[in-house]
Amino acid sequence: MRLASKIFLTAALVIVVLAGVGFLSLGAVSRLVSVNRDIATRTVPAVRLAASAREAIPALVRLEARAVVLGDASFASAWTKRAARVAQDLDGLAAYAESEQETLHLRRARAAFAGYSGMVAQEQALSKRGDRARAVGLSETDARTRITELQENLEGLMAATYARSLGAQAEAARLETRTWTAVLVALGTAVGLALLATAIIARRITRSLARLAAATAEVETGAFREPIVVDGHDEISALTRSFNRMTTQLDRQFSALSMRSAVSVTLNQHEKLEDILQRCTEILTRHLDLALAGVWTLDGEAKVLELKASAGSCTHLSETHRRVALGQGEIGLIAAERRTHVTSAILQDPRMGDPAWARGEGLVAFVGHPLLVEDRLVGVTAAFARAPLDGLALGGFASAVGEIAQCIERKRVDGVLQEREEQIRQLQKIEALGRLSGGLAHDFNNLLTVITGHSQLMLRQSALADPLRDGLGIIERTAARACRLTTQLLAFSRKQVLAPSVLSLNEVIPGMAEMLQRLIGEDITLVFRPAPELGCVTVDPGQLEQVVVNLVVNARDAMPNGGRITIETGHVELNEDSSRRHVGVSPGSYVTLSVGDTGIGMDAKTCARIFEPFFTTKALGKGTGLGLATVYGIVSQSGGNIRVESAPGAGSIFTIYLPRVVGIPEQSAEVSTALPARGSETVLVVEDESEVRALVQRILEEFGYSVLSAGEIADAFRIVERHGDPIDLLLTDIVMPEMNGVQLAERLVGLHPEMDVLYMSGYTDYAIVNPARFIQKPLTPDALARKVRAVLDARTDGDHGRPVLPTSRSASTGRVARAATRPLRRTGGRTSRP
Repeated sequence: MRLASKIFLTAALVIVVLAGVGFLSLGAVSRLVSVNRDIATRTVPAVRLAASAREAIPALVRLEARAVVLGDASFASAWTKRAARVAQDLDGLAAYAESEQETLHLRRARAAFAGYSGMVAQEQALSKRGDRARAVGLSETDARTRITELQENLEGLMAATYARSLGAQAEAARLETRTWTAVLVALGTAVGLALLATAIIARRITRSLARLAAATAEVETGAFREPIVVDGHDEISALTRSFNRMTTQLDRQFSALSMRSAVSVTLNQHEKLEDILQRCTEILTRHLDLALAGVWTLDGEAKVLELKASAGSCTHLSETHRRVALGQGEIGLIAAERRTHVTSAILQDPRMGDPAWARGEGLVAFVGHPLLVEDRLVGVTAAFARAPLDGLALGGFASAVGEIAQCIERKRVDGVLQEREEQIRQLQKIEALGRLSGGLAHDFNNLLTVITGHSQLMLRQSALADPLRDGLGIIERTAARACRLTTQLLAFSRKQVLAPSVLSLNEVIPGMAEMLQRLIGEDITLVFRPAPELGCVTVDPGQLEQVVVNLVVNARDAMPNGGRITIETGHVELNEDSSRRHVGVSPGSYVTLSVGDTGIGMDAKTCARIFEPFFTTKALGKGTGLGLATVYGIVSQSGGNIRVESAPGAGSIFTIYLPRVVGIPEQSAEVSTALPARGSETVLVVEDESEVRALVQRILEEFGYSVLSAGEIADAFRIVERHGDPIDLLLTDIVMPEMNGVQLAERLVGLHPEMDVLYMSGYTDYAIVNPARFIQKPLTPDALARKVRAVLDARTDGDHGRPVLPTSRSASTGRVARAATRPLRRTGGRTSRP
């Protein structure tokens, strides 16, 4: 009941009580008035008539006596008149007699008066007959008896009337007393009821207000208690219900804020993404009362959504819920459409992929949001509930979704950055090793040039029966083996000269099949899977074969008990995201060459070091540790990249990415085996290594050339200035202490445009040297003579009107690399690098 109704009923009850008191008071007053009126209108007249009749009796008696004794008719006439008035009074008293006593006394009085009147009549009759004695006797006896009886009854009547009047007055007094008592009781009752109702209402109000005040104080401190119990329907109850609704909303809003804060804190933790997402789903489930909350992330191919984290009472999901293809089911449709989907009638939703599961779990509502970062889809966050979700819950869920998307993207970027940093560190490490290896190879190539050149010259000059010939052959073969090692070091350091050509991997690999099968043995199956319509690449065919051989041999050694090696070609388009996983690789079209095995595999620690030179997991004496380092160097120098995927017991897959080019595969040129042609031109040899310089001079002179040699840059300029005849060819080392060979060639050709140039070096970079104008150390007499003749003939045939020189910037780079790796030696009074 409403408070106003209670107050109204209390007031009405008091009014009713007061009205009853008033009614009783009016009744009492009316009764008093009636009693007083009765006294005034009945009792007083009755008493007056009775008194008048009683007072008339003595006069009647006297008149009777005089009339009887004296016989005077006037007395008889006077008696008659007086008797008539008495009779009239007695008749009048009949109208006022109310009680039985009054009626009885009146009846007796009238009977006595009637008897008295009869006696008087007899007396008058006797008097008229003259019998006065009998008349007197009758008057003194019977008449007196009747008079006495009349007087007694009149007095009794008066006494009865008076007694009735006193009774009425007493009753009126009692009624007045009862009335005042009732009035006082009623007033007390009304006041008591008013006070009681006021106390009840006040207690109700104060108790409710006290509970509201206590609850408000708790809300002020942030503690949201259970709802206050409502036990009525008045305004206080309505206020309490409103307060409960308000605190419920505040509690939910505070919970939403707490949820957002908890989600934000969780998403910024330095933990694994799966752990962070798991904690976020638990927070969402707890704060929003969800049956299930889950986060699906897009896989690497952007085709399947994988469940990364879930929480709630129905987390036992089937595989169809854990891996969802784009466009399938409610999760896949959200990702495909990139639109939020909300429903509170999940069983009637046509997008629901598994209504039987939803019905079994008692699910009612669903909300799903695509996780977008700069319009790029990274996943889906969705939730199921067993009750409809209101706006506050949907808003809180939506706010968490944006932060989850940012966290996934941030973790992805962090992962890419960490991967790239690790790749960069690995590349820097390999680059440092490459510079060291290149420097060592350069120095060894100078030494091997001297050993190989002199051994071959001595073999040419020695007789077949010469006992030293066998030793010279051993020296030559050993030097050749050493040359192969330095070649591998140069390949790793990307400092060897390549002769790239446009070719198709689908045409090169089958031509190597027979050789590869001999390398791996009969217990290993070799499978080649060419991709259709494979594009071309630009790569050195010989180096490509070296790469394939090294990878196949590495795969063979990983399968001591036999297995299968799969060589596969393909093509792939690398976008901005995927190219970030390949350090130094730009987005574009690539041809892939993968070599996979079913061997023992490698752990992550081993995978991180496999491209380091001299690193090997094979037994001592089973490998040099340069095979994969050579592969890495050749692929990198060819503008590509190589990745490895491996796990212990799961085999390994090496995948090479080479830029795809448009062109027609070139036919390989046949290598000439004829003896080098002789010449008579003048050649200026500039080489800072005296042993190499002497060997080159000897070789060229044996082939008929006129040789001018210089060990320093100043000597070269001095010779050019003093030599009067034309100099046909400048044969110069690239890396020298004071000035690199490219800069020297630029200055000398500027002075003598007719001079052609041939470069030689223990290592260099294909990007800075024209292969037609370069010879790699260690060089052999035949190779040197053939290259010199080719350069001079090209000039004579008009193929090169002016020598094609490499850029000085690149050459300087080579000089710096060379200077950084060559040992110091003291010459004269200064320290320099040889």
